[in-house]
Amino acid sequence: MTADRKIIVITPIKNEEWILETFLKITLQYADHVLLADQYSTDNSVEIASKFANVDVIINDSKDYDEAYRQKLLINTARERYGKGNIILAIDSDELLNYDALKSEDWSKMQQAKPGTVLYFEKPTYFNGTEQVIRYEKSGGWPLGFIDDDSEHFPKHIHSARVPIRANSPKLFLKDVKFLHCNLLSLKRQRSKIRYYCLIEAEGKTKKWHQRVWQYNKDYDYSKEGNGLGIADYKWVDGWKENNISIIPEREERFYWYDLEALKMLEKAKKTYGYWLEDVWDINWKEVGKHFNYKIKNINVPSKLFLFFRQGLYKMIYVFVAIKRKL
Repeated sequence: MTADRKIIVITPIKNEEWILETFLKITLQYADHVLLADQYSTDNSVEIASKFANVDVIINDSKDYDEAYRQKLLINTARERYGKGNIILAIDSDELLNYDALKSEDWSKMQQAKPGTVLYFEKPTYFNGTEQVIRYEKSGGWPLGFIDDDSEHFPKHIHSARVPIRANSPKLFLKDVKFLHCNLLSLKRQRSKIRYYCLIEAEGKTKKWHQRVWQYNKDYDYSKEGNGLGIADYKWVDGWKENNISIIPEREERFYWYDLEALKMLEKAKKTYGYWLEDVWDINWKEVGKHFNYKIKNINVPSKLFLFFRQGLYKMIYVFVAIKRKL
């Protein structure tokens, strides 16, 4: 590792109060700087961030969900503030480093990697609590970091790689450095998020309808992803616990901010029935409006009979996609 090479973590946030303090406590054990791009949080996210040294908050002024905009904003700002040639890790706030990574050989390999190297990591995902995880040991990992060589980033609007990747970029898979994914600590929160994402993809036409039905349906079984469920390794977090940092499943809420944003999207739709075939009607949207003191002006809810026949159509789609995946 060169003497002036720093570890910079760049993270987009929006209403991440539930996990942000834990994230920052862990991340600052290995990062020289954390750069957060806040997109109009209405909770205490910004206040939490202000309590930590070496954490900078910038404003993501995009009104819409736009991964491309926020990624370029974070990468460019990180270069301007902290210099070039650093290790840049693009980590979400619900992704926590395993404690035993810090003394691993892979950690040293990362620090010694040459400029332009793309860093790949496994993301074991906690499932409905912290006792079980979904493993992804055979997937090759996710490209969550790179050794900055001033490459230009060409991101997509959604489902984008977070860092610059060129056809000839050197790749380094760090199997002993993991980021523990906490998005499934609460399946209720995840369902709220998925309804919102489903509408984003439907509006942007970034996924075909049958793909949205398969991936965003309320009965989707996450436990069958990756290499399946396994027992969470105590070595990943014991060191953090000794430092009074614990991963505690959040208290479930009746509704989440994703629900309000999804409701606004349904209201903005020129033809609400255009979303009737999307699996987003497993929630009472009028109750969502009441919960957030949001006055609903225009939303047409599909009938129970329509939803009944739609569910039969979904089952046909499941069979179609399952067969297609086996071919």
